[in-house]
Amino acid sequence: MMLRKILVFVITAVFLSACAGTSKPATDITVEMTDFSYNPSSITIPAGQPVTLTLKNTGFVEHDFVIKEINVGMTAIESNGSEGHAHGTGAEYDLHVSTMPGDTSVLQFNVLEPGTYEFFCSVEGHKEAGMIGELIVLAQE
Repeated sequence: MMLRKILVFVITAVFLSACAGTSKPATDITVEMTDFSYNPSSITIPAGQPVTLTLKNTGFVEHDFVIKEINVGMTAIESNGSEGHAHGTGAEYDLHVSTMPGDTSVLQFNVLEPGTYEFFCSVEGHKEAGMIGELIVLAQE
């Protein structure tokens, strides 16, 4: 119940900040994973700052959030996802969190280097179906 209240607060905050037209990078972001897309599919965050990414799976199958190569300073994961889903042989990812249908996962991290990074769902066939996005990391001012 507490997680649901936090989720509603985060969604409201993200919505209000989007309505304000601010281009300031966010540090608390909620992403909805559906069959087969991310909403939003483009995320902007500041480099070197702790980020909390809440991933809500509203689809009918397991989805995950993967960035293959990214220089992160710290990560913490709160997930109910499966570790055994089919995401390719020998796959190693710098950021990875999996979420079962109807559930929510939280990934906390900070990115050390500015740049644009592709994120995708590594469940077999999902990336090919268009489940991709971009993480834009801005240098600190």
